[in-house]
Amino acid sequence: MRRAGEHRRTRVVWRLAAVTAMVLMIIAGTYAASLRQRQQRLESLRAERQRIEMDLRRVKALADQSQPVVVLENGDTRLIVNHHDPNPQPELLYY
Repeated sequence: MRRAGEHRRTRVVWRLAAVTAMVLMIIAGTYAASLRQRQQRLESLRAERQRIEMDLRRVKALADQSQPVVVLENGDTRLIVNHHDPNPQPELLYY
């Protein structure tokens, strides 16, 4: 009788150890997956930041190349003056 009880306890201990091992593997797998997802999120944010910085540089380059213009309005008349034009020819636009 005593031996049967010990055998039963041994089985319970092994089952408990197996359950504990499975739970630890699930926790480790979940943690690894969350780390991988975080890394992918950081990589996508870095790529988006690089795209934004590249767009900003492109826009700044376009802004540096643009010529200053003055628009004077009086009622329906608009006078557009380009400051870099050596022979200023005002352009009248009527709407």
